[in-house]
Amino acid sequence: MCTDLRAKILKTAGELFFKFGIRSVSIDDICNDLHISKKTFYTVFKQKDELVVELLDAILQKKEKDYRAVVEQECNVLDMLVQNFKKLRGRSMEKHLAFGYDLEKFYPELWHAHLAKMKEVDQTYTAQMLQKGVGQGMYRKDLNIEATSVFISTMVPDTLKELMGLSMNTTQRVDYILDVLVHILCSNEGLRYYQSTVHNG
Repeated sequence: MCTDLRAKILKTAGELFFKFGIRSVSIDDICNDLHISKKTFYTVFKQKDELVVELLDAILQKKEKDYRAVVEQECNVLDMLVQNFKKLRGRSMEKHLAFGYDLEKFYPELWHAHLAKMKEVDQTYTAQMLQKGVGQGMYRKDLNIEATSVFISTMVPDTLKELMGLSMNTTQRVDYILDVLVHILCSNEGLRYYQSTVHNG
């Protein structure tokens, strides 16, 4: 029961935090949304800060789980790359700005530690996917895997954020970065596959 309630609180708090920001959401708001009392809430979390810490851990764990599932797929890496970018099209970066802003302003140490962990996870799994792509002949054999994984894990989120200042919608921003990545990573065989199969699909 306590485990189920903990999961429900984390899910609801995450949804509210991402929508309105951490500071704008009170424990009362979370309890009202779940139809539980504050007394019940405090049997699971001692304070809001503890909830924020656990939520960030849950986000990191989910990201690692999602990455593992992708790496373990026996699929063409370009198919997977396109699928992942299609998922980005459906996300609103604006929706996450308040959450990130509040974390950076009110929980700076926690925020920077979280970013460092996320970047480490990004680089680890990106390197694995790059190696897989080289093995499939889709990516260039001369790629510096370590340097390229650092470049991608830094470039993609930063560029998406910067492109928000241009007159481009989310789909256009995502597709632009995908096209740039493909032309950086792909071998001649990979480019032919992308242009004939993925891009035209």
